Amino acid sequence: MSAIDKIKEGEKMVEEKTEELIYEFHAHYQEYIELRPEDKDRKDEIFQAWAIQKIAGIQISILELAKKFNSHINNH
Repeated sequence: MSAIDKIKEGEKMVEEKTEELIYEFHAHYQEYIELRPEDKDRKDEIFQAWAIQKIAGIQISILELAKKFNSHINNH
């Protein structure tokens, strides 16, 4: 696979994940508003909290992966 093909494949993966996350946030927002209709005008704050939770989950996943990957180093 050429470098250009790899870039295009990466762009496609990013686009697909972006669409998935947009859909996921809209679903989260709708569920949230059903529980707290008075917060309908706080979409930006709701998004920020949702995004921070996503980032925290990614950080935890990376730290756990690094711990497993480096376990052979730490066991010596």
